Amino acid sequence: MQHVSACRHINPVVRLDVSKTAPVADTSRHPFGLICDSHAQETGTTASRRLRRGADFLAAVQFMVGAGYHPKAGRTTVQLAEIFAKRMANSSEGHFTFSADATARELGVKRRTVYNHARYLRELGLLAYVEHGSKRNVLRTRYGSAWTREHGYRGTATLFAAVAPRVWDEAMGRRIKGEGYTARQVGVTDAGRELAVAAAAVGKQRKRQGLRQTEPVDNSGQCTPSVVVPQPRSSSSVGGGIKDRARERACQEKSPKHRVKGSTGWSAARTAAAMREARSVQLHTWWTQGSCVRQLAHSLRPFFEAGWSWEEIARELARWTVPLRPRHVASYVSFETRRRANTGQLSLPDRLISPYRQPETSTWDDNSTRHGLRYAAMQARKARTFRPAAARAAAAFAEIRRILARRAEPGPATTAPVCRVPGARPENVLLSRAEIASLVEMHDPVVACETLWAQAEEAAEHRLDTEDRLGSWEYWPPAGPEPH
Repeated sequence: MQHVSACRHINPVVRLDVSKTAPVADTSRHPFGLICDSHAQETGTTASRRLRRGADFLAAVQFMVGAGYHPKAGRTTVQLAEIFAKRMANSSEGHFTFSADATARELGVKRRTVYNHARYLRELGLLAYVEHGSKRNVLRTRYGSAWTREHGYRGTATLFAAVAPRVWDEAMGRRIKGEGYTARQVGVTDAGRELAVAAAAVGKQRKRQGLRQTEPVDNSGQCTPSVVVPQPRSSSSVGGGIKDRARERACQEKSPKHRVKGSTGWSAARTAAAMREARSVQLHTWWTQGSCVRQLAHSLRPFFEAGWSWEEIARELARWTVPLRPRHVASYVSFETRRRANTGQLSLPDRLISPYRQPETSTWDDNSTRHGLRYAAMQARKARTFRPAAARAAAAFAEIRRILARRAEPGPATTAPVCRVPGARPENVLLSRAEIASLVEMHDPVVACETLWAQAEEAAEHRLDTEDRLGSWEYWPPAGPEPH
C-alpha cells in the first residue's frame, strides 16, 4: 500500500491524520475532480450515491478530506460533517437541515465559515441539495389572499442529502450497481474485504483501549438494598433481649404484600390466554382489527378479571357503535370502559375500574381535608377584599333593573281633556297660531275671557273682509250653544 504523503493529490498542510480513524487505500489510482458546477450538486443530477447512516457519511468525509482532494478542506470541515451526521438520525433517507445560524453557534465560528465548508463538502461530492432555502414567506403562499400580519413569517429551510462519491467506493473496494443518487452497493471486492477486516480490527482495538482507560468503579458509597453486606446478628439490636424478639414480631402489624413496581400480577400463561381471547374479539369487531393484540388484551383485562368470555366482550364492543376506526384502539377501549363503568352504562365488579378523581372539598370550618385551613383562609380573604364591593355593585344593579322594569310597564291610557268652552272645537278656530301670538304681544298678558274673545272676533272679521276682497269666501258662523 502506497503511503498517503507520496500521492500527488494530497496537500500535506491541510490533510488530517487518517491513520487513527480508518485505513485509507491508495488514492493515486483513483483520480478525482472537484464538482464546482452547482447544477451537478442536486440529488437529481449528482454522480454520488446516497447514504443513510451517519457512520458511513463520516467515513467518506474523513477519506476525502484526508486524501487531500480539496485544498481548503480541513479539520473544521470534518467537524461540520460530524454535526450533519448527528442530524441524519432524524430522517430515514439521510436528509438533514442546514440551519446555518444554529450550526455556527454549535461550532463556535461565523456563518461565512459554515457556508464555505459546506461548499467544500458539496464540491467533494459529499452533499447534495434536496431543497434550496428561500426567504419567501411560505405562510403568505399557503393562505393566499386570506393572509394577515397575525399569521407571521416563515421561510423555507435548506435540506441536504448525505452522499458518497464513486472514488470512495472504488478505494474501499465496493461494487456499485446503478448511477447517480439512486445507486446502491451490491458487494465488495477482495481488496475491499481486506480493508473491511482491517477497519474492524482497528475498531475493536480502539474499543479495548477505551475499556482499559476507564476509571475503576467506586464502591465506597452506600450499596443498594439488594447487595447490602449482611451484618452479624447481635442481641443488642433489639430492645428487651433475645427472649422478647418473637413476641415483638408477633405483635407487629402485618404489612400487605408489596408488588414489584411495573408488575401487574398476571402470569405468563394467563397473559397468553388473554391474548388468545383478545384475538377472537379482534376478529369479530371491525374497528379493532389491525391493532396490536397485546395492547388490546391489556386494555380488556377488566373484562377478563370479571370472568367475561370473548363472545360477551365482542357483543359489548358491538354496542358501542363506533363510527370511525380509532387511531389507538387500546387507549380508546380503556377510556370508554372507564367512562361507561363510572356512568353506570357498564356493570363490572368493584375495584376493577378506578373511579374518577373527585376534588377535595372543605366546609370552611372543619379541618377534615388536607387543604381545609388553606381553603378557609383563602375564602376569608376573598370575603374581606371583594364582598363589600360586590354587595354594593349587586344592590346598584338591582336598583337599575327595578327602574328599567318600571319604565317598561305600560301606563294607564290617557284621554284628551274635555273642553268646557261651548263651540271651542278645532274646526271653529278662526285665528292662526301666529295671529294669536301677535295678540298676546300687543296686549297685556292677563286679559279677561270676554275681552279676549271680542278681540279675536274683531281680528277674524278683519281677516275675512280682506279675504273677501281677494276672492270668494263662504263663512260659516259658529254653532250656538248646546242646550243643557
